[in-house]
Amino acid sequence: MLKNIISFGLQLICIGVILLNTFAAPAFSENIPAKGYVFPNLTLTSPASEQERTYLGIGNADTFTIDQVKSSIMLIEVVGVYCPQCHIQFPRNNKLFKMIQQNEKLGAAVKMFAIAAGATPMETAYLKKQANIQYPVIEDPRYENHKMLGEPKTPFTMIVRNNGLIEYTHFGTFADTGKLFSMIKQYVK
Repeated sequence: MLKNIISFGLQLICIGVILLNTFAAPAFSENIPAKGYVFPNLTLTSPASEQERTYLGIGNADTFTIDQVKSSIMLIEVVGVYCPQCHIQFPRNNKLFKMIQQNEKLGAAVKMFAIAAGATPMETAYLKKQANIQYPVIEDPRYENHKMLGEPKTPFTMIVRNNGLIEYTHFGTFADTGKLFSMIKQYVK
């Protein structure tokens, strides 16, 4: 009798999880940026490093918005400090960053940075050091910017024009750095 009750309870839990994923997931994803949308007007914390602020072209202010970044295209990735998939992605992003920097045309036109959802300045500094991240990582300790982006799961990659137009989005890791590099080249005129 007890075995049947436990089995029935587990079946109900499984059905509940399936229904939750079926009906809640579309509502969750409706606010996440997509191709053709305009990037929300986020106020981002400026990197502590003068070198990274210079790279972005944002000056010495404590905060910045994407329209202040000196580029025609931005590769923006939303990451989590404790996200295992993000840690798989970081070496690929470092490779992509290097490829962009070594290309004369792209190096001037494309800027790359990550927004670390929920990360404090200390966690961001530790992450950059541990993963040897070569591009700026912007902390978002209270998830404010993450919420304005619709709370995407991480890693979440976007290619955004300086006017805010979103050209591309991708959830998860990408295995082919060359393919993403080629895509970025298409957006730089």
